[in-house]
Amino acid sequence: MQRCWNCDAQQMDGAIFCTDCGASLIGRQRRQETTTTLDQPDQTVPSAAPTLSNHNPVGVSLVLAHDGRRLQLEPNTVLVVGRTDQKRGIIPDIDLGNYGGYDAGVSRRHAMITVSERSCTVEDLESANGTFVNSQRVPPQQPLTLHHGDELKFGTLLLRVEIYP
Repeated sequence: MQRCWNCDAQQMDGAIFCTDCGASLIGRQRRQETTTTLDQPDQTVPSAAPTLSNHNPVGVSLVLAHDGRRLQLEPNTVLVVGRTDQKRGIIPDIDLGNYGGYDAGVSRRHAMITVSERSCTVEDLESANGTFVNSQRVPPQQPLTLHHGDELKFGTLLLRVEIYP
C-alpha cells in the first residue's frame, strides 16, 4: 500500500491517481501546500477544447496526468481524439498535439469518445500505438464504457477519466 502525498489516503501499490482526491501519485513523495487548483483559469484548456454545460445530468472530464489540465466534454457528442494535420485536412475534435501527443504516439485519428447523458465510451480507431483503459488495450472498433477514475492512455499519453453528476 502507498499513501497519497496530497490527502494521506491509503492507495493500492501501483496506483497513479488517488481515488479520494484525484492527485497524481507519479513522482510525488510528500504533501505540498498550494493555493492553485485544477479549476482555476490558468489550468484550463484553451477554448478549442469542448466544454461541459452545468445543467446536464452527467459531466465528463479528461485530466492530463503530466500537468493536471482538464478537458471537459459535452454530453450527447461524439468526439474524435487525435492530432491535427493541416496538410491532410485532419482536425480532430480533441487535439492532443498541443499536449505532447506527437511524442506520446497519438495518431492523427486515434480514438473516438462518445458522451451520452448517462455514460461515456471510448473506441480505438485502429491507431498505431493503441488506446488503453487501466493498462488494458482497447480492441479496435469496439466501444468500451469508461468509469470515474479510469486511467486512459492514447499511445503513452496518460489521462484520468472523471465522471460526475
